[in-house]
Amino acid sequence: MLYTIANVYQQKENIRLGFAGQEIYIALAPLNNLGEVITMDLLLGLDVGTTATKALLLDLDGEVAASASYSYGLMTPREGWVEQDPEELWRGVVETCRTVMAYVNPEDRVIALSLSSQGGTTIPVNGDGQPVSNAISWMDHRAHEQSKQVRKALGSDKIYEVSGWRLGDGLPLLHISWLRQHAPEIFASARHFLFVNDFIVHRLTGQFCMDPSDAGITQLYNIAEGRWDEDMLDMAGIGIDRLSPVRDSGVVVGQLTAEASRETGLPKSALVINGGHDQYCAALGAGALKRSDVMLSCGTAWVVLYLMEQYRLDPEELMAISQHVIPGKWGALKSMGGVGACMEWFLDNLWVSDTRSHAAARSDLYNEIDKCADNVPPGSKGLIFFPSSGGYTRGARGAFIGLTLSHSRDDMARAVMEGVAFELRWMLEDILNTKITGAGGTSPALRMVGGAAESPVWTKIVADVTGIPVVLPATTQAASCGAAILAGVGSEVFSSPEAGYRTLSGNEIILKPDAENGRLYDELFEIYRTTFLQLQNSLSRLSVIAEFPLTDRRDFPTPTE
Repeated sequence: MLYTIANVYQQKENIRLGFAGQEIYIALAPLNNLGEVITMDLLLGLDVGTTATKALLLDLDGEVAASASYSYGLMTPREGWVEQDPEELWRGVVETCRTVMAYVNPEDRVIALSLSSQGGTTIPVNGDGQPVSNAISWMDHRAHEQSKQVRKALGSDKIYEVSGWRLGDGLPLLHISWLRQHAPEIFASARHFLFVNDFIVHRLTGQFCMDPSDAGITQLYNIAEGRWDEDMLDMAGIGIDRLSPVRDSGVVVGQLTAEASRETGLPKSALVINGGHDQYCAALGAGALKRSDVMLSCGTAWVVLYLMEQYRLDPEELMAISQHVIPGKWGALKSMGGVGACMEWFLDNLWVSDTRSHAAARSDLYNEIDKCADNVPPGSKGLIFFPSSGGYTRGARGAFIGLTLSHSRDDMARAVMEGVAFELRWMLEDILNTKITGAGGTSPALRMVGGAAESPVWTKIVADVTGIPVVLPATTQAASCGAAILAGVGSEVFSSPEAGYRTLSGNEIILKPDAENGRLYDELFEIYRTTFLQLQNSLSRLSVIAEFPLTDRRDFPTPTE
């Protein structure tokens, strides 16, 4: 499904048409005092995310010329497996580019484009860059045995010291190892192992090019030395020739191929600039530019990113470390997992019927949820929600606790928002007391971006639950905006990423915590944390019951209650 949004310069508002579950916003070209069309130079930021691709076309003053979004899904062929169709990722780029270019006048000039992308998703391709299998998502958890093998051979500390990312049961090092052991035909036919950023860049330019912020999350890259790591490559069973060269974010990769220009509608003259990991592009677009700035990115995964002036690892290994898209800067990142998907699940399964979901735009449905949740008092009348698909312990099971017959779906909607905010507070209390942040348990503000940042209710809940002011940047499309800034840097429109942000950014909104709500949430948070610790063994057992038949569980140890 395709949703497009484009700015209307003259009326300073949008002309909206809606049909068949889609929304289309039409842009009118800016005119001078004589009624003549003004020619514009434009920068394009692409954000190829987990569930959608977004395109943001900006003029050099930061005005939105047009934007578009193309949604796609995830495939879960088995429990714990998460895959995507690489061609859908490319189709998202094609469709969003063609949509925004439909509102560009012939005299306008798209100078450059850059890419923000989901990290940690593996795409095996042949020598021509064509996929030989589905992409294995960063959300995939199939590689349990491979994780044990790597831990035994190299040690989990070694993985963190090299890549800046803790060893789990996913990410490309383990994806590739799993393919080598369990899908040898795919492994053998894969001339290259690409990831979302270099897969799309190759489709656009014909060049193989990786960036440092995306390279680290592969767990194949030595972030301190800035090179692919031989020990990690040996563990995966591949040579360096099967990976793309790594170049800095913000440098020119090349121009569009004739085929890419034809498919996307972009001019061949547009420069393709090396982009970055979506969280680091979002940090740039949100204005997290200096030491101790904190970004809260709310997508499928909720992520906190803490800005650092120099490279250093977290002694407690709570935070993932990577080079920033801003030269000379580093970031410490902590993900809550896919907690953002909980609201999508709630909308699809509890809020609307199948017929109604097809008849209304999702943005309207989210606005409806927001209004209804706003009518529920803080605390959701004693109802607590534990997020699934992520959360503090990365468990796969969630729960509503305290549910009564008097509770409504409005109460449940607010409980979902509060539950995710409690997870955030729990995480912040840990990471803001680590040696790497040295923040003394506090943060001056959370610069909040992403889907939840568009909710007046959820943003206020975050401020009240955490006790930390929330800053809302002018754009909610921070990752696309960050990519557009990198496009401007690479094409020499801007002298630096910081200069680009100052040029393109608008007015910010600051939400301060409410003291009375904060006292209530302090009490509820203690109940939340205590209850979860009491339930976590039972939730884990439910996951085992769902995944394994009874005959395969006879030798499973029973967790101690």
